[in-house]
Amino acid sequence: MPRLGFASEIVEPSDDIRAAVDWAVENDLRVVELSGFHYWPDLLSAEDVNWMVQQAGAHDIVYTIHFPVRAAPSAHHTERWNGYLAQMKETIKLAGQINAPVIVFHPGVIDCPGIERENATEALRKDAVENLLRHLREVEGLARDAGTVICLENLHQRAGDVIRSYQHLVEIVDVMDSPNIKITLDIGHAHIHDGIPDAIEAFGDRLHHLQVHDALEGRDHKEIGTGEITPDYYADLIKNEKVGLVVIETSARRGGVPALLRSRDVLKAHFGDSLT
Repeated sequence: MPRLGFASEIVEPSDDIRAAVDWAVENDLRVVELSGFHYWPDLLSAEDVNWMVQQAGAHDIVYTIHFPVRAAPSAHHTERWNGYLAQMKETIKLAGQINAPVIVFHPGVIDCPGIERENATEALRKDAVENLLRHLREVEGLARDAGTVICLENLHQRAGDVIRSYQHLVEIVDVMDSPNIKITLDIGHAHIHDGIPDAIEAFGDRLHHLQVHDALEGRDHKEIGTGEITPDYYADLIKNEKVGLVVIETSARRGGVPALLRSRDVLKAHFGDSLT
């Protein structure tokens, strides 16, 4: 059955993974997603990594890693593109060390020198897609060797984003045609834009990982049960085990730990034995 967890930045201090893991053990959550607001290979010592592996074995915990959310892996600027590629290689290495089965990856924004991303042409967006595919081709084999899956997340599909539709995301995964390149469905992002049912239909068996939170009047990462999204929207994915990992991604700024715990309780009450 799918495992339930949370994004580590909700637990303070947000850059201390030991605090997040200890909190997970105390509060009966089985997945710790390393925050995308940090670049973890720079933060974790060899001792931290060994401790994480020991805790995972002792308490049946799974780690996932969110690649830095502000990265632009499709950058036109060669130095920046190479920098994000180097970071991804180190992140994949870390995933292998801590047995992380998923790396969540934002396709990011169009990053072209001298051009405001909101003003980028469709031709520039397509060039950015090619840059993103070059990035993925460089790391797909490394991900396979590390036993992890790089999951591209659906974002807000706004002007300046590399991905402007569900179909754009599907096309990238299909071009890669790899069991190690899949999709993370962010429920809140989907609800605000083209809808959750359409996302689930479009992504199909490419969908590998689920991030859940609530949304209200165009604002997401809210406490589950306080907005416009009910768990029924994604119940089929959980009850029929179409995803193995479900991560609560409420915001540290919108309720923090108390909201996370209430969200956990809503999900466990709704899904019962279908979610551990």
